[in-house]
Amino acid sequence: MPTFALLLAYDGTDFAGWWRQPGLRTVAGELDAAFSRLGDTQAQALGASRTDAGVHARGQVAHVATMRDWTAGELHAALAHHLPPDLCCTAIASVPDDWHACHQALGKTYSYRIDNGVVADPFQARYAWRTPFRCDLNDLRAVACAIPARRDWRGFARRGEMRDADSGLVRQMTDVSWDTEGSSLVCRVTGDGFIYRLVRSLVGAMVAVAHGTCSADDLAAALAGDDSPAGRQQAPACGLCLEQVAYAVPPSWSPRAPA
Repeated sequence: MPTFALLLAYDGTDFAGWWRQPGLRTVAGELDAAFSRLGDTQAQALGASRTDAGVHARGQVAHVATMRDWTAGELHAALAHHLPPDLCCTAIASVPDDWHACHQALGKTYSYRIDNGVVADPFQARYAWRTPFRCDLNDLRAVACAIPARRDWRGFARRGEMRDADSGLVRQMTDVSWDTEGSSLVCRVTGDGFIYRLVRSLVGAMVAVAHGTCSADDLAAALAGDDSPAGRQQAPACGLCLEQVAYAVPPSWSPRAPA
């Protein structure tokens, strides 16, 4: 049973998330259907991140063991014919049987996009948050400076969080930055792991503090693990994209994965 790493990109708008859910269209479910059409009915891909409904990906990584003795090139070409237009396997790699897309990940980078033009851009409606007010880049950058650290993120925990409250909520955020791309503001967040909806919660908090809806003290309280208005903010799913999953030794992608 050969094992492969899959580098995946998808428009999450019409997916109910990554994980399989009966009666709902999911990324993993579409991969299962593609493998089934290829005759590999037992192949089930496991992703590095369980992205939520409406969340996009450019650099999701999954691994899958197949019954059929594919080469990486053969499987890549075959999947291209059986995946829907909003899901693509951009690269593939042969990996050891014990390689695990989730357990061996060292960290992830997400981006979050805000449509900040004077007028709304209809071409960003599926991929960006159109806030009811225009955001100031310098204010967002100033707020973001307080966030990178290793801490307990319980102040941003959401209903549905499955991790243990005593230790599972501790994560290291190494970088939180804001930049412009045309009329958009783009936040990039890198960390060694993320509790449920943390990036959306942090973006919502930063926007609220920068706009004055919440105070800097509210944010400090949430970062300290306390309940506060800043910790209860949440940006919509449409602006979030999984950009990259980091590994100590990245898979040898073919074709070569983009930087």
